Amino acid sequence: MISSLPILSKQEYSFSEVKKSSISFLFPVIFLMVSMQQSIAQRSDFSLGIAPNYKVNGYGISGDLNYYHNTTDYFQLSIVAAFSEEQPNSAVEFPFEDYLVNVGYFTTVLTSPRRGTSIFFGGGPSVGYEIINDNVVEVSFGVPTPESTFVYGAYASFEMDFYLTDSLSLIVPITGIYHHNSEVEEIKTLLGLGIRFYLN
Repeated sequence: MISSLPILSKQEYSFSEVKKSSISFLFPVIFLMVSMQQSIAQRSDFSLGIAPNYKVNGYGISGDLNYYHNTTDYFQLSIVAAFSEEQPNSAVEFPFEDYLVNVGYFTTVLTSPRRGTSIFFGGGPSVGYEIINDNVVEVSFGVPTPESTFVYGAYASFEMDFYLTDSLSLIVPITGIYHHNSEVEEIKTLLGLGIRFYLN
């Protein structure tokens, strides 16, 4: 009986040590797993987006490349193609096309992480080429069609981003473009609905 007491005490001591070492091992493992999950779940620094657009008397499509230099702001390079009909009067109508490159800076104006929704606002310079009436200059009912020309100006945009997965978002961009020297449409408004892919 007396000899068994030290053995029992030794077992209890041994169990206590195992318990402590298990707990001390468990904390680093949990920390490592959480860190890995966060690093995997983080979105990358670059994304690609594409969105068909609606505009008055026409339609368009836009693609963008974004670089996120922090969690709230990003630089954007976008390419826009828009196709419209100009109607200076009831008797004359001719098509025109805009091919644009926009460079902008965007920042977060509203975010709801629980709902996975963010709204960004930004803008910058916009340049491109405007093709009018397939580059054919003609006079119809006394109205000459303008010549195709390079256009320049600025753009501003609200972009709503709806989180789907770590690599995919639904986007709703609302973009206004002003071209000072456009012959047919100085101000364009594009309403889009598209998808944004976050690159690994």
